[in-house]
Amino acid sequence: MTGTPERIVIPAPEVGPDERLVQFSFKHLDGTNPKFRAQDCPIEFWCAFMDRLKLYSRLTVEIFQDQNNPDRRHIIDFARTTEPSGFTSVDTDQLAYEQPWQFDLATARPWRIAGLLVEEIFYVVWLDPNHLLYD
Repeated sequence: MTGTPERIVIPAPEVGPDERLVQFSFKHLDGTNPKFRAQDCPIEFWCAFMDRLKLYSRLTVEIFQDQNNPDRRHIIDFARTTEPSGFTSVDTDQLAYEQPWQFDLATARPWRIAGLLVEEIFYVVWLDPNHLLYD
């Protein structure tokens, strides 16, 4: 036979909700709270943050949500923090029922990131280089 063989198209498998990879957005980053200012983050903070983003971007949502982890990655109970009103800069009508999360950037440092996980997107809200969210 001569001619070009017909290409077989294999459909991509459907990805279930537990198999989605975590993505990050800075859409709701709050630069108005004086405790969580980007300019107060040292260069080492930013380097550690990039490393965490790279690592977490490879995790499924299910694994990211497992609070039994060494990264101090957990849901935030704002009633037990220095910010009992929560993320006041975020549109509460849109995200009022989403759970706030935090994670650390380096074991030996107080550096934290706080935000909201909505489906597979983690919206970074606060950069907390001095761990001021908790006393």
